[in-house]
Amino acid sequence: MHLNHKDQIPPNPWEVFPEVDAGGLGSLQGNLEHWWQHCWWPYWLSRSPQQRAEWLADTRHPDDWREYVRLQCAFDGIDGEHV
Repeated sequence: MHLNHKDQIPPNPWEVFPEVDAGGLGSLQGNLEHWWQHCWWPYWLSRSPQQRAEWLADTRHPDDWREYVRLQCAFDGIDGEHV
């Protein structure tokens, strides 16, 4: 089964894994790693640079998770905030 990540919006990481402290999160492991690699990250990469920037600027999203996504963008060599 192939998911079209452009049409499906996964729930935010803190909604799926409320027990995870993104501020203390290092490498991904277990269920979080699987969900991140197969749901969240493909969706994230399908967003335009402007859409990613808007998500990162949205103060309704927890600061620690926004910073973690920025860190993952840096590791992956993509610019998450600039169009």
